[in-house]
Amino acid sequence: MAKVSKIRKSKKKSEVAGSSSKKPPVVYDDEEEEDVCGAEEDVSSEEDDGEDERKRQKLLEAIGALGGKRKHALAERSEAAVHMSEFSMTADDEADLSDLIGTIEKTPAATAQTKKHLKNLQRSKNTVECPLSKQENERIQRDVAFQKAASEVSRWQSIITQNQRAEQLVFPLNQEPSGPKPIEQVVMGWEARTPLEKEIFSLLAANKQPILDAVLTPAEEASVKAMDLEQVKIRRAERQKARALQSYYEAKARRERKIKSKKYHKVQNKAKRKEFVKQFEELVKTDPAAALEELDKMERARMQERMSLKHQNSGKWAKSKAIMAKYDEGARKAMQQQLEVNKDLTQKLVTSLSKEEEEEEEGQR
Repeated sequence: MAKVSKIRKSKKKSEVAGSSSKKPPVVYDDEEEEDVCGAEEDVSSEEDDGEDERKRQKLLEAIGALGGKRKHALAERSEAAVHMSEFSMTADDEADLSDLIGTIEKTPAATAQTKKHLKNLQRSKNTVECPLSKQENERIQRDVAFQKAASEVSRWQSIITQNQRAEQLVFPLNQEPSGPKPIEQVVMGWEARTPLEKEIFSLLAANKQPILDAVLTPAEEASVKAMDLEQVKIRRAERQKARALQSYYEAKARRERKIKSKKYHKVQNKAKRKEFVKQFEELVKTDPAAALEELDKMERARMQERMSLKHQNSGKWAKSKAIMAKYDEGARKAMQQQLEVNKDLTQKLVTSLSKEEEEEEEGQR
């Protein structure tokens, strides 16, 4: 370190000799030289910090000037005051009434009335209640509304209890009897306006017989009103069963109409024919005269069909449908129905009565 210091001293001496404007050389020891180097580094770091602070301040000023108007920060100045004043208060500080009263007592400009009024305020310790919140206010309003509704509903408690204990209820309670209204009620609520209406009204009023005839007798009306609940349930079950059967048969008929099998329809027609023959046989046993008339009608219809061939698809209508049957399914069905009707009409019904007639004819021959 001694050699380094000597070299530096010689260099500094040569620099001083070369230029007379520079300061004279300073000689440092090893420890002093280390302190000087550390001080130079601290000064350079402080200069960098100051430069950063100036740049930051310029950036803030540039950002503040973006609004169009440059805002200059006003310097604040505060001084100590002997008396409390409302102008020296900040948002963080709190002032009591005693502070203001003490200030007014020391102020000569304050009137005696003002001082007296403030002293009275200081004596009274009554505080103003804080207003209720929105939730509490709504809760109170709901309680008041509930009490009001409960008082109105409680008036009908006796009627509700009576209806609960009743064996049977009919709604509406004042229901009018079902069915057509009596004529006298209709006439009483109707006024004649035209001459024709007045004449008819006078005739109805003169003849009291149709007007006084009631639809239901008093006994029937009493029985309808006093109908037992069990009977009502039984009748309702019967109506439900009838509706269910009706819907079942309708669905079955729809399914059968959609079936296109000729064999199925042939079997169905055969079953219908057997059923008809069976019914006709029973009619022969119970009422032979009526059965004979029915047989004559069937024979007459069969002869007419064989003579006219109306349902054999030989007329103009059938020929026009035959042309469209290739493209129209409805036309094909119509022609098929015509042929079935022709077959049913031309087929002879074989019964015991017809057999007896044939045997009699053969015996006469």
